[in-house]
Amino acid sequence: MSDAPQPRLRLATDDELSAKLRHRTDHVTRVFGHNSVLLENWYRWYVPLIRDLSLPARLKEMVRLRVAQLNACEF
Repeated sequence: MSDAPQPRLRLATDDELSAKLRHRTDHVTRVFGHNSVLLENWYRWYVPLIRDLSLPARLKEMVRLRVAQLNACEF
């Protein structure tokens, strides 16, 4: 395994977010919030995915956790 630093995404500051997003502290908003088009498209893709009831919520969460683990995601 390499000792090279892992890439990190910088979280947007309040100054970079629109007024309606400044109170939000979730990482998705803080990562994508500086680009409103990107954030809107993310939610357009993600919301139907989490609302789809064809898979149990527990299984979806296990998949999310595994993907995060494989990508060395800290949150």
